[in-house]
Amino acid sequence: MLTTTSSRLLAFAATLAVLGGGAAAAGAATDATPPFQDCMRVAALQAGAGEDMAGDPMEGERMLEAVPGADGRRAALAGLALSQTTQTFPAGGSATLHFRIFDCNEEVVRDFEPEQGKLLHLIVVRSDLTGYQHLHPALGSDGTWSVEVETPVAGRYRAIADFVRDGRKYVLGTTLVAPGRAASAPLGADAERASSDGFDVELERPAVLEAGEEAQLTFRISRHGRPVTGLEPYLGAFGHLVALHAPDLAYSHVHPAGESRSDGAITFDAELHEPGRYRLFVQFQIAGRVHTVAFTQTVS
Repeated sequence: MLTTTSSRLLAFAATLAVLGGGAAAAGAATDATPPFQDCMRVAALQAGAGEDMAGDPMEGERMLEAVPGADGRRAALAGLALSQTTQTFPAGGSATLHFRIFDCNEEVVRDFEPEQGKLLHLIVVRSDLTGYQHLHPALGSDGTWSVEVETPVAGRYRAIADFVRDGRKYVLGTTLVAPGRAASAPLGADAERASSDGFDVELERPAVLEAGEEAQLTFRISRHGRPVTGLEPYLGAFGHLVALHAPDLAYSHVHPAGESRSDGAITFDAELHEPGRYRLFVQFQIAGRVHTVAFTQTVS
């Protein structure tokens, strides 16, 4: 039995080495965690022998809700690995991305738990934090996820899969390549105002954004100088905020703390763990259409 388990873990390690090989060349945003050690830790947790399960059962449950390191910079994490089959994407066009999630036994994962009405949220963004897309792939009977991805210009794009399994939140990432050369867009200065599709959004920024400290971020949406009162639920909330750290593209998905439909305000409780510059992508829905605005902010 020990030999079979060890061989499976070693095989999974070899698989992850292949999956992460090309990604490692792209830098820190695509590095995988050591697969063999990671699978051994998960096996121990499943057997009830892991340190994370010690002590107060409720405390252990809370720790398991979000897998440590779930920031999209790794293709493999906590016994799961993301493998894509689509190799290249056309610059200036689109292609269907196909990928699967594997477990330690090299078996395709098919059981996912819905979060905000979807089994999986896929964030795609170019390495310079342009071309943001929030997509929801379809899951096939064989465990393959499929979704159309746009690559408007050449370069490297990061695809970040956010999903829940066995009550634990995972965030895995992979790199998409659109061959060719294209200049990177500058991140731009910090700003408290942004516009999109005729809507103006103002960020009521706290005095200081500090790494590891929770801060409330309130965005006020207006049109023609008047507050928007027609905010509609989108994926179970009136607004969504995704924060991406530059330049490693570490991912944070922040859920809203509340909204005021009378003055078009959406508030988020955000905790950004790393100092540096971030691109904040805010999405909201009005009259059945989803709008996206982006802000650059610096965390001290």
